[in-house]
Amino acid sequence: MNQQPQPTSLYPVERGDELSLIELWKVLVEYKLLIIVFTALTTLGAIYYASTLPTIYKAEVLMLSSSSSSSSSSSSSLGKLSGLASMAGLSIGGSSAGAEGEQALARLKTRSFLINHIKERNLKPILFADRWSEQGKLWIDGEPSNREVSELLLDMITTSMDPRDKAGLVTLSLEWENPHNPNKIADIANNLVSSINSHVKDRAILEARDSISFLEKELEQTNILNSQTILYSMIEQQMQKIMLANIRDEFVFKIIDPAVVPKHAEKKPVLMVVFIGLILGIFLASFLSFSVHSFIGLLKRDD
Repeated sequence: MNQQPQPTSLYPVERGDELSLIELWKVLVEYKLLIIVFTALTTLGAIYYASTLPTIYKAEVLMLSSSSSSSSSSSSSLGKLSGLASMAGLSIGGSSAGAEGEQALARLKTRSFLINHIKERNLKPILFADRWSEQGKLWIDGEPSNREVSELLLDMITTSMDPRDKAGLVTLSLEWENPHNPNKIADIANNLVSSINSHVKDRAILEARDSISFLEKELEQTNILNSQTILYSMIEQQMQKIMLANIRDEFVFKIIDPAVVPKHAEKKPVLMVVFIGLILGIFLASFLSFSVHSFIGLLKRDD
């Protein structure tokens, strides 16, 4: 009887190419010096990298997003006037606390606001103290541009606001890398909140006055009693806005917990960086050892 041909694999495997766990361990032991040296170098590199990480100081301001105190009490009367106000391009109803806070936070991160804030608070010599001579009151390597300073301040700012939080809590964080004077970071954070409150407040007063001027012109052009009554009510609402803005310094954000001077810098992730360097060194050194072993084996086989 004819013997049935044994099925052959489409991908023949040479037994000599397979390495058992014992053989793998023998390879690691054979190239232990290479593994130790390579791992030591990567670990030293990780230690050096960790030592170059910037020293970061952090200050936080906890705020409450304010809302118009008159919005809830006058919501029904504002509903009657909202149609005419929208036709006139006016806003007589107060925005929600969340909307006001989000708009203020967006404006806080604009370049125009930051440049004006930097000029008002004279922050250039503070943020770029390494290029400023306090004795001579002059710049050593040239005065930094407004764009350069505003981008640096913008990179330092982090804001967080949960839209689902009915209380409207907002956190403003300031992280300063390698500061010349870390004691200034708390003042910078608190002054930012003060400046955005003042900015939004002045803007609201200006818009209300423009609205009153427009409504007064409309009053002069109508003799209908009902329309005059509506216009007078709208003027009254705008005057209430001006009054509330003038008596509230914390117009948008009410500071609950102001920033304080940090006692210590933020902890550097030194241990994590060194651990990653150690593991990476062992892995790469082992891979290199297996590669060298396989390459030498191929050379011997060819001979």
